[in-house]
This record gives sequence, structure tokens and C-alpha cells, in this order.
Amino acid sequence: MTKIFTLLGLFLTTAVFAQFSLEKHSGEPLVDGQTDTYGVYGYGAAELDFYVNNLSTTDQIFMKIEFVSAVNDDGSGVEVCFGLCYSSLVIGMSYPPGTEVVTIEPGQNQGFPGDHIVNLSDGGGDPIEYVFRWYQVDANGTEFGDDLSITYRYDPNLGLNDLEVDAFALSTNVTQYLPVQINEQVQMTLFDLQGRRISETSLASGMHQISVGHLSSQMYLAILENDKGQRTTIKFIKR
Repeated sequence: MTKIFTLLGLFLTTAVFAQFSLEKHSGEPLVDGQTDTYGVYGYGAAELDFYVNNLSTTDQIFMKIEFVSAVNDDGSGVEVCFGLCYSSLVIGMSYPPGTEVVTIEPGQNQGFPGDHIVNLSDGGGDPIEYVFRWYQVDANGTEFGDDLSITYRYDPNLGLNDLEVDAFALSTNVTQYLPVQINEQVQMTLFDLQGRRISETSLASGMHQISVGHLSSQMYLAILENDKGQRTTIKFIKR
């Protein structure tokens, strides 16, 4: 369950290192420095829905998100929901504001399915970029550990079909090799469902047999990204 508390009166200790990961509702990990691009704006197809996961099995964590910067917008055209929803954002301000935090229980995500970032502006025909940063604080409100930044980009010159890499898997239930047909050069990154990066490989256009026999038996995500920032995610099961 999502809980918003004031930090005043919290006397719980936290670990020395950040204990969170970020993922989309689809299960695709969101990694530091990533850009998510949308060719539409408004609620629905332009929403970046996310979960923040507490990687600790013993401790609560206290989280905030900072609105770092904006290009071609002053913050009035973007909404972020993290526990509660906030609009008309202020650059440099963190949410929840003040001493409030989003508290996530051990081994859980924040549990609020409506948490998202969405651009509500057409930008006057110009692309818009927003940078957000998630970070962890201790019981005194002091930031610590590694943070994670994502760029949300709206490009009105892109259609929905222009946002994906031209690639697909011939099978997603595999034992030794993941067969992937790729029709352009991409960078392929493998993640487990906990958001841990397994490997990263550059692949040329063509048919590839990706070796996965050394992986444990579970579900994985292969994220393919080209030099334009277009991406496709392949979810597969290693038996």
C-alpha cells in the first residue's frame, strides 16, 4: 500500500545504499539516463506508468521525485502522480512536497496503479522534454544512495509506429537461444524482472540466435534500442 507520511516523528533507520528500482507497469525496467519518447500527448497513450520497487526485504524506504528540468515548457503542461497527483510543476521542486515522502514497505512496490508522468501540452508543434529524478531519503529527510533520472520526451513529428524498433522474436519460450529478427542496428540490453542488467550487446541487422542457456529459469526482458532512441521490448521465458 502507498503511504504518505511526514518525516517528522519517523525514527526508522535506513540502509547506507539506495534500495529501489523503477519499472513500467508492463514490467519493463526503467534505467538511469533512459529517454522515453511519445508521439502523442494527453491521458492514455502518452502516460509513462511506473512502479518504484523496494529491493529491501527488511526495511521501509522513503522516496521522492524531483522535477529537474523542462524544454519548451515551463512545467504547466506536465502532470506527475506519485502517491498523489501534482500538476503545474515547479522546476527544481520535489514531490511529494516539503517533508512528505512516499513510503514503500519491504519487498513491495508503491502499490498505486495510477502513478505516472504525462505531458498534456501540444507544445505548439515543437518537441517537449521533461527530466525527472527519483531518489531515496532517510528518516531525517536527507538524500542518500544512487538516484535515477528519466527523460520524458514528446515529439509531435512521430506517429505511434515510429516509436518502435523494427525487430521481433521468433519464439519467446526458449532453453538455449532466443531467436530474434532485427532489421536495423540496435543495442540489446537484457534485464531480469527485478530490473537488474544482465548484459548489453550491439547487434547488426539480420537474424540472431542470442545465447541464454547460462541464465536461470525465469522471465527476462530484452530491450532493443536504435540510435534514434526508438525501442522495442521482448519479454521471454528461459526454461
